[in-house]
Amino acid sequence: MEKHKIIVAYDFQELSNAALKYAYELAKFVNSGILLVLVISDDIIAFSGDPSRKITEALQNDIEKRLKDVCEKATAESEVSVDYCIEAGKVYEPILKIAKENKARFIVMGRTAKEADRGNFGSTAMRVAERATCPVITLPSVSTTFALDNIAMPIDLTKQTREKVFNAISFGLFFDTTIHLVSVVMGGISERKSRIFQKMQSMKKTIEENGVKCTEKLFKKSHLAIHEVILEYAEDIQADAIMIMTHQEINTSDTYIGAMANTIIKESPIPVISLTSAAAMHKTSEKTTYWFTKLFGGK
Repeated sequence: MEKHKIIVAYDFQELSNAALKYAYELAKFVNSGILLVLVISDDIIAFSGDPSRKITEALQNDIEKRLKDVCEKATAESEVSVDYCIEAGKVYEPILKIAKENKARFIVMGRTAKEADRGNFGSTAMRVAERATCPVITLPSVSTTFALDNIAMPIDLTKQTREKVFNAISFGLFFDTTIHLVSVVMGGISERKSRIFQKMQSMKKTIEENGVKCTEKLFKKSHLAIHEVILEYAEDIQADAIMIMTHQEINTSDTYIGAMANTIIKESPIPVISLTSAAAMHKTSEKTTYWFTKLFGGK
C-alpha cells in the first residue's frame, strides 16, 4: 500500500462524506492519495439498518461492498486515488495506528454532533488531535468546503514558539496562506510592554522573512473567555481555519491555548488544524523549500 496518504475517518454519515470531499482538494495540493479508515462500531452496525445485527462475515462483506462503491465514486469525482481499510476497536486507536503506519500527511475527520451532545467529544476527535504524529483537521459541518487562504493562529507564552513558526511558514508557503497571529494580554500591563507582544512581533518578522504573509492582533483582556475572543476574531477576518497546538500544551494549566484547545475544536464553526509537537516535525512528501520539507517533505 502506498504510504503518505491523507487519512479520512469514515462512517458513511454525511459529515464523513464532507470530510472526504474536503480531502479531495487537500490531496491535490500535496499530491497524495486518500485512505478511508472505517472502524466497526455500534454506529456502523446501526447504519446497516438493523441495530440488532452482530459483527458477522455477512455484515463485514456488506460494509466492504459499500466502501468499495464509495471509493470508486470518489476516485472518479476527484481524480485522486481513494482506497479504504476496515478496522475494529475504539474508534480513535485504529485511526492513529493506520496514520502512523502510513506516515500520513493529514488526518481529516468530522466533529460529530453526537459526541458534542454526549459531552464526550474528547473520546474521538480530541484524542486523535492530542496524539497524532501528523496534522489533524477537524470539520464542524457538512457544508464545510476546502480553503486555506487565511488561517488564524492563537499564540501564548509557552516554549513551542519554534514549532508554531515552523507550521505557519510551512502552510503559508505551500497553500499561499496568510497567517493571522492572535493573542490576548492577560494582565494589566499595556499591550506594547507585554511579553506576548514582543513574542508576536518576533514570530511575525520570522514568518514574513520566509516569504509568508502575516498579520498580528493583540486584544486587551475582557469579559469574554479566551476561546470566544479567538473565535470572534477568526470570524471577523473570515478565516478558513484555526491552527492550534495540542498534546504538550493541552495539559498545561497556565497556558490558555492548551487549556482552550478542546473548546476551540468543539465550538469552532470553521475547520481546526491541530498539531502536536510530533506533527510539527512531521515529514511526509518532497518539496524543495526548507520549511516545506520540514513539515511535508522527506521520508
